[in-house]
Amino acid sequence: MTVPTIWSREIHEPISEATTLTSEEAIPMQHDPRQLRNTLGNFATGVTVITYESEGAYYGVTVNSFTSVSMDPPLVLVSLMRSSRALTYLMERPFAVNILGADQLPTALQFAGKPQDGHQIEWVTDETAPRLNGSLAYFQCTPWAGHDGGDHILVLGKVLSYGQRDDEDPLVFYRGQWKELAEVAADDK
Repeated sequence: MTVPTIWSREIHEPISEATTLTSEEAIPMQHDPRQLRNTLGNFATGVTVITYESEGAYYGVTVNSFTSVSMDPPLVLVSLMRSSRALTYLMERPFAVNILGADQLPTALQFAGKPQDGHQIEWVTDETAPRLNGSLAYFQCTPWAGHDGGDHILVLGKVLSYGQRDDEDPLVFYRGQWKELAEVAADDK
């Protein structure tokens, strides 16, 4: 078996040079569900809106649990709470994953159940699934599989079409707040 190039460059710290801390010296372990949610919030994520059509109407839900899974076949994954109304629809019809740009916070809020007065959603329709105009990127998918994920269901979608804009920064969710990326100065790299 050939090791992929990325893994052959991984750096390992020799155990003789490693520093070991006691539990009192390190960050203490937590067992509180609210603290678990706060701790998970330290991982910055992009923001997506999953869109779909049902009986001639277009719907969407804001989701930040999204990742690529496979290139062959092309698969992506979204994680939805079991109580999500969108879940049933995503398992039985095409859907689009719309990655939001920094200028689309009102859209994220709209589909997160916080309607924005006067905010108009511009839809793009074609043969697969409705998607949001102006998104940073999109993936139009058909349902591939659903898997148990505790209080969530992991929905795999097979990517049928996709596209991106190169002129916009992403909308980011970090520690329970909406953020934008900051530029890193060239001498800081």
